[in-house]
Amino acid sequence: MTDREGPTTQDQEFDRPWEEEEEGADVVPLPGMRDGDDKPRLPEETDESDDEVGSGAPDWEAMARGSDHVEDYTSEEYVAATTEEYEGLAEEVSRAAEAQWEQQAVAATMPGVESGLVGFGDVSGRVTVSEEDYEAAEQAASADLTMRVGSALVVFGLFVGSLLLGGWWFSAFITLVMVVSVGELYATLRTVGYKPLALFGILGVVFMGVGAHNWGAAAIGGWAMAAAAAVIVFFSLTTRANPTENTSVTVLGMAWAGLLSFAILLAAGPQPVAYIFFVVLVVAFNDIGGYFVGRSFGRRPMAPLVSPRKTVEGFIGGLISGAVVATVLATFPAWETIGVAKALVIAGVVGLAAPLGDLVESMVKRSLGVKDMGSVLPGHGGMLDRIDAFLFSVPVLYFVFRAFGLL
Repeated sequence: MTDREGPTTQDQEFDRPWEEEEEGADVVPLPGMRDGDDKPRLPEETDESDDEVGSGAPDWEAMARGSDHVEDYTSEEYVAATTEEYEGLAEEVSRAAEAQWEQQAVAATMPGVESGLVGFGDVSGRVTVSEEDYEAAEQAASADLTMRVGSALVVFGLFVGSLLLGGWWFSAFITLVMVVSVGELYATLRTVGYKPLALFGILGVVFMGVGAHNWGAAAIGGWAMAAAAAVIVFFSLTTRANPTENTSVTVLGMAWAGLLSFAILLAAGPQPVAYIFFVVLVVAFNDIGGYFVGRSFGRRPMAPLVSPRKTVEGFIGGLISGAVVATVLATFPAWETIGVAKALVIAGVVGLAAPLGDLVESMVKRSLGVKDMGSVLPGHGGMLDRIDAFLFSVPVLYFVFRAFGLL
């Protein structure tokens, strides 16, 4: 191109179209465009009548050679030029900048923190979550608490009612709990690829409960062995995948849940209501004491690979809590036959057996990669999650009561 004098960005401050008071800048056609064209025309779109730049297709060769038409297009025209797509853009940007935008709260889950509403104010400190969001979160928490309390009251009511009625009523309740528990375990095992023989396992715990009611402790072991043998024979005579693994988990579930049938033997003693309530209260307060002490003062994990939240401090707290409750109960007339000394021994046995039962279930759940064994109890998880501490405590306590001559 030939040299010519003209204003440059260093010599002159150009007028900016967005500072004009008009609604939009004028549309100025670029070189090589007809008036009214939306975009430059390609060379093949030209015809012989398109001779002048600005009224026809762009003359690309002329532009490359430095056409006078391009040189005549001044810097002021380039600054003022715009396309139809950008008409009114400055006004839109200005209106967007002046608009008020409301920041919304978001739902988030953080490790160690229960789900809740998190607002921008929680991060920046400038904006807070609205009162409506807090009310919604509180209502959800209240509904969950109501569900937890309601399901606990239903199960506790069935337990107390069957215990007061005694006989087959209590035996039927314990058998039902075992059936639900083993069914939950088998359902969970199926989700990870195992195929337990659920029918044989459920019939096994039913016969263990019936045997405990009719024939005593020997019948529990006898029916467990008979059911295990039936499972082994079935897998031996049929062609099923992984027979060894599926036989093992079937027998494991039946034997594990079937341990609760020893509660039927405790209820067969001279003071069924008193003895069962004594065991339930000591186990419950051992669990409660261990939970709160471990949560407040727990520092040293007891079994970090199985259950990282179980601590030595929690174990000691549960042991002390169970001993205190057992000692207090032994002073009441209903449990005077137990006495303080025997009550402390029972509390010590529970303090060892209950955490062991809890750890066993934690080990199983961790190996299966699940949080709860089921959801039959809304807000509490599965039935097996609620009775894990009793599954090891009740059988041991049955033999302790027998040793003390209480049964």
